[in-house]
Amino acid sequence: MTELPSGHRIVTLDAAGYIDAIPDLAELLVDAVASGASVNFLAGLDTATATAWWQARTDAVADGTITPLVAREPGTVAVVGSTLLVRATQPNGPHRAEVSKVLVHRRARRLGIARALMTQVERVALADGRWLLHLDTQTGSDAEGMYRAFGWQEMGAMPWHSLSVDGAPTAATYFWKDLRTER
Repeated sequence: MTELPSGHRIVTLDAAGYIDAIPDLAELLVDAVASGASVNFLAGLDTATATAWWQARTDAVADGTITPLVAREPGTVAVVGSTLLVRATQPNGPHRAEVSKVLVHRRARRLGIARALMTQVERVALADGRWLLHLDTQTGSDAEGMYRAFGWQEMGAMPWHSLSVDGAPTAATYFWKDLRTER
């Protein structure tokens, strides 16, 4: 667990903790989409659909393929931020993982939560021997600038990769980070 000056805590969840956090994670995902984040969903995402998305990952959390990290509000278990470490399962990728669903609720932004989540997910990855990380984000988004500021390297952009929250085709920028050079 990592505690921020704001009192928020970054916690790595086990399978039971993940299941308990799904209602908050669903609310977090709905808030992210409602605030314009391009995270695989379109405007109007409802809680039931968001809940189903998180529930679909339960087995992967239980078998260790996915490690969820969350930011909790001071003095509570309420989730206001998340990220997932998704380990490559291919035999030739034991050193690799994807970082996914880096989300911070609007009420908790600008408190260093995203940076703390990214720092902690990198620590978890490295401790597991996963030194090569990758992620993607909507080109031109605030998240793109954030990843650059956190030392991630651009791999390139793919035009028309996905639909933005409002349904318009948009590019995605792919990033990578070699954690062996970070320590």
